[in-house]
Amino acid sequence: MKGKCMDIEHLLEWLKKYGLTELTVKDGKFQVTLKKESQVASFPRQPLLGIDEAVAPIAPARENETTIAPAAVPEEAGLHEVKAPLVGTFYRSPAPDAEPFVEEGDRVEVNDKLCIVEAMKIMNEIESPVRGVVREVCAKNKTTVEFGQVLFRIEEQE
Repeated sequence: MKGKCMDIEHLLEWLKKYGLTELTVKDGKFQVTLKKESQVASFPRQPLLGIDEAVAPIAPARENETTIAPAAVPEEAGLHEVKAPLVGTFYRSPAPDAEPFVEEGDRVEVNDKLCIVEAMKIMNEIESPVRGVVREVCAKNKTTVEFGQVLFRIEEQE
């Protein structure tokens, strides 16, 4: 096989045209093997809030993969942890020159805005699920937060 058949672009066209995942071509002492990797994307399952929180499965680590467990911080009595519902950039205020939505020590009501988490250019307002006093702001402004990361600790009050 000489000439056009040994052209890499031509061989790549064969892979695509015939739906091949691997192609090996030999020409005397010369050999080339092309392999097409699977394009199936795998996404980790994320628990449904309120449904799977208590029994969210933990995926086993793959070989040669390091896993880092988040630091276990015991939830203090009476403190409600407000966690990030998605991965994104954490903002404490509605605009760069504006005051933060809340500060430590501020009283909040249910549905008061606490922060914004920006994901894919969409500003997601995070609201307080409880009534109480903000005891701790756990995330730093303008940093990336992970799904499930604690953003605030609020002391619940009636």
